[in-house]
Amino acid sequence: MDITNPAVTDGVNLFVNIVVALIAFGAAVSLIDFRKEAQKEQD
Repeated sequence: MDITNPAVTDGVNLFVNIVVALIAFGAAVSLIDFRKEAQKEQD
C-alpha cells in the first residue's frame, strides 16, 4: 500500500516546479534591474 497517492504527488511536484520557476524568474528580473540601477548611478 502506498502512503501517498501518486496522482496527488505528481500534482504537488508540478506545483512546486512552477513555484520554483517563478521565484527564479523573479530573482533574475530583480538582479537585472539592480544592475541597471547600479550602472545609472555610475554615469
